[in-house]
Amino acid sequence: MPLEISAVNSTPLCLEYAHMQYDYKYCPICKNELNTREEGGLERKRCSDRECEFVLWNNPTPVLAAVAHRNDEVVLVQSIGWPAHWFSLITGFMEAGETPEEGIAREVKEEIGLDCKVGELLGVYEFIQMNQIIIAYDVILSEGEIIIDREELVDFKTIRSGELKPWPSGTGQAVKKWLSQRGIENKELEFKKLKKS
Repeated sequence: MPLEISAVNSTPLCLEYAHMQYDYKYCPICKNELNTREEGGLERKRCSDRECEFVLWNNPTPVLAAVAHRNDEVVLVQSIGWPAHWFSLITGFMEAGETPEEGIAREVKEEIGLDCKVGELLGVYEFIQMNQIIIAYDVILSEGEIIIDREELVDFKTIRSGELKPWPSGTGQAVKKWLSQRGIENKELEFKKLKKS
């Protein structure tokens, strides 16, 4: 599951993340040292061997997200390693050969054990802190018991749409749009930086 930082309580915290940048020192093709040169109008790491064509482009990774709901309640999940008050949307990476709609339906089934109907595309959002592009969908959950994947998640909770507050980054903007489509304009949570000790 991709990392997402969010909360639904009144005192959220946010870690200060550096932009995700793979820190390769050597070429994965020929094992020569990488150095920085202009490539495509930007400074990029590339192989020091002029005959090798490897360039570390570090393009953003597409991530799928679901505003997964039923009976006016949205399901939020907590990933392993997150603080106890951090919950977010169901998210995951696409697999080769699947459409985004198939991918988010698979992620929902894997993470909370429910079938779903994938609705409209809510939008495509940047998540610069993690070098990701979020592709978010409105997802209607089937009835049944939620059983979380304990290899990825610690917990889940449901929250009524009138109480759900969007957060300022990543999937939070999809939540904001989803709420707005329902005439709900809940105040956005503010992230507070953790003090370094």
